[in-house]
Amino acid sequence: MYRISIIGAGNVAFRFALAFQAAGHTINCVCTRSFDKADKVVRALKKHRSDAKAVTDYSSIPESDILVIAVSDSAISSVAEAIKDYAGKFKLIVHTSGATDISILSDAGIDNCGVFYPLMTLSMNKDLDIKMVPFLLEARTNDGKEMLAELATTLKAEYNFYSSQKRLQMHTAAVFATNFINYMLSMAYDIAHPDFTFLLPSAIETVRKAFLHTPSKAQTGPALRKDMETLNKHIALLKERGLDEQARMYEILSGGIIEKYRKEKINF
Repeated sequence: MYRISIIGAGNVAFRFALAFQAAGHTINCVCTRSFDKADKVVRALKKHRSDAKAVTDYSSIPESDILVIAVSDSAISSVAEAIKDYAGKFKLIVHTSGATDISILSDAGIDNCGVFYPLMTLSMNKDLDIKMVPFLLEARTNDGKEMLAELATTLKAEYNFYSSQKRLQMHTAAVFATNFINYMLSMAYDIAHPDFTFLLPSAIETVRKAFLHTPSKAQTGPALRKDMETLNKHIALLKERGLDEQARMYEILSGGIIEKYRKEKINF
């Protein structure tokens, strides 16, 4: 088991700290500029008999096997620069970003670097079974790879090693599969309100079939059929109700579906 220190006190840092401790690892400390934020994570750990400490200075982070930089993407570079003189205190230093190249650490002079990226949104306010989270890993050295693989294994989570470019590709795909879908659901919410929950069975079945059979085979609807009469009725209804954003997206997405499946024959 590893001794782990964490820089950051947001959603990822909070969930990682609890998950690592539950898996049997020792959390040495949580470091962030705000003592209160770091202490919030530490207090959650101490409910399970942790000796973790909250610190606000990088020089106060004790020697650890792994140092996890769980901060916003825009802050990784400055943190890497700030801790480079202390890199020798850690066997491995990782960031947790899907869109940030591993070189952001090595360019700062941190050779013992890696990435431990969860391909799922983590929330401080929502419990999550960490076994359900796929991890995309990267490390510069074989020792680093072994440590990350063992860390993911102790979480009983699925993992794979990807290059920074492949991880960026998966991060981009995840935006389509989660953030954009949620944006679509927000527009459906406004259209269907107050009966939005009636859409839940259809939404679940759509996602299930897409992953079971591929999205192309799961595609249905008036745009696929090139049913222009129905498409125009829907657009007219949206505009009549003053839902201009929904009408605009309806036209864009329907046009995209028509264009895609004009080129691709789908057999049901």
